[in-house]
Amino acid sequence: MTNDSAAISDLLANEFVNDTWHELYDLIVSADDAKLFAQNATNPPKVGTYSYRLPYDFYRLVSLHTRRGEYYIPGIPADPAEYAELADNWYEYTRPKYFVRWNINTGERFVFIFPEPQEEVAITYFPQPKELSLDTDSLDNPASWLEFVVVGAAIKMLVKIERDASALMYAHGQLTDRIEDSVQGMDFNGPRRIRDIAYRYGFGGGGF
Repeated sequence: MTNDSAAISDLLANEFVNDTWHELYDLIVSADDAKLFAQNATNPPKVGTYSYRLPYDFYRLVSLHTRRGEYYIPGIPADPAEYAELADNWYEYTRPKYFVRWNINTGERFVFIFPEPQEEVAITYFPQPKELSLDTDSLDNPASWLEFVVVGAAIKMLVKIERDASALMYAHGQLTDRIEDSVQGMDFNGPRRIRDIAYRYGFGGGGF
């Protein structure tokens, strides 16, 4: 991409890779009915009458259930604006309602559940996407994931050095469509390092 190794440092390249990986993560979790990244947690710490602290790596809630005897009752997402009404009238609801709140000062996430669960609380959630290291980390394929990250990062680098990125932007749009179409039928290959893929596709020069 550029022979000027000072133009795009490894530190900046790593930042571009992570920015693009986070874009890909959001794309996948938005399209993935199979919940590829989903994790489960049971009985998060209770911190109030109706509130529970979500896992430290919480990113997005997939589903919430409360147990009554041998049955798990699926929760219904609620609007935070319903808070006062729910607190006053929660006996009227046969299925629990819940909503997620974020403490902007501490970064903690909480879920409020009405009625107050008397037994187990089980949640399924997407964790935060991890931060990638350019040389050592790998992505579990399909290969289109790696192409998305490499091409997306390359676009950011070309924009940084004020070069034409239109061809790669077109390829990136096609990759987005492919991933959205195929994400439910994942075909995993062996993981590959990001830098190896970058060189294979001809991106990098002295700075990537």
